[in-house]
Amino acid sequence: MKFEFSIAKRLQLISKDSKSKSATFTLNIATFGIALAIVIMVASIAIVSGFKTTIVHKLTDLQPHIKITNGQNISESPIKTIDYSEILQILKGNNFNNITSASPIFETPCIFKTNNEFAGLIFKGIDKDYDRENISKCIFQGYFKTGKDSIVISKGIATKLNLSVGDRPIVYFTADGKIKQRRLTIAGIFSSEFEEFDRNFIFGNINIARSVNRIEGNLATSAEIRLKDIDGLENTKQKIIDSIYNYLYTSGSNSVFQMVTITEEFSSYFAWLDLLDTNIVVILALMTLVACFSLIAGLLIVVLNRTNMIGILKSMGASNSSIQKIFIILAGKLIGKAMIIGNAIGFAIIILQKHFHVIKLDPETYYMSFVPVDINAWLIALNIGVAIISIITLIGPSFIVTSISPTKTIKFE
Repeated sequence: MKFEFSIAKRLQLISKDSKSKSATFTLNIATFGIALAIVIMVASIAIVSGFKTTIVHKLTDLQPHIKITNGQNISESPIKTIDYSEILQILKGNNFNNITSASPIFETPCIFKTNNEFAGLIFKGIDKDYDRENISKCIFQGYFKTGKDSIVISKGIATKLNLSVGDRPIVYFTADGKIKQRRLTIAGIFSSEFEEFDRNFIFGNINIARSVNRIEGNLATSAEIRLKDIDGLENTKQKIIDSIYNYLYTSGSNSVFQMVTITEEFSSYFAWLDLLDTNIVVILALMTLVACFSLIAGLLIVVLNRTNMIGILKSMGASNSSIQKIFIILAGKLIGKAMIIGNAIGFAIIILQKHFHVIKLDPETYYMSFVPVDINAWLIALNIGVAIISIITLIGPSFIVTSISPTKTIKFE
């Protein structure tokens, strides 16, 4: 290969003469086509990865990874509960290394009403063990404080009802066929930009929910469990199921438990994210075809521009395979140039969007206020894949050199 590399190293893609202007223009178009395909592929992977990462993080940060209930809808009356002390006994009696927190939750329907507007919501009663770290990051005004008479509401609800931190609206609850009311203080306002979450929930003390439903003790409507590693969700779920069966068998308890994971409860979101993978495969396939066609065109231009040289090399004894290798190496310069330009532009766009959020989105539709991007190892894999496919693509068209005859191509001056 030393001979081929030596020749290719000394050659330009296009000979510098007045007759090669059109070839140079066409070769520049081919380079532009490959570079544009690289830009689109790099941007597509970064954006799709960003969307998936952001949506998954929002879901896993705001929603429980595993939820244990008695299977009843909270809108049904009377509200049925589970004994959280039994859940604690089940979890503490086994080695669940993947569980970071578990807490009782008491959810009950409520209505916010002002002079001009009203909103039906779910009052989510939490206790001191509730994992507040992620929701606290979403605080827009005030603090995430759920004392004996304080609540935290979403920005959308606050705007709709014209409420602010420090206001003390009357919240209406329905329990046992009766309307009960509590005057509660708004301690904080949050905005997660996840409309499905923001428009439904308000946070308050678990004892408020127990009080209006005349529930005492350690009872709750559900137990929320958060995990250290979401990838181990199914394994942890199965371990909890086995532990529950064992507990019910050994204790003789007649309790009823139903378990749902975040991937089951929000299956439509995860199905949508899987669909994005299909979309990105289609985009990559189309852009790869564009890059390959541009590359083939570029190689043919280079070969046709060097027919005299091919004739000379053949007359000097060079084999067809050696000449093919020379032009594959020469076309590799085209690939390298296009990949450098494409990656430079693509990564510039990604970094600009990552730090300055140039492209905005409607959070009510997309669950985020700007297009997210994610720089990951797939971008490196993309470039390696493009380089390999490009080299393979060049092999077929390079056989054109075998049809060039030295006697017809060498010109004497």
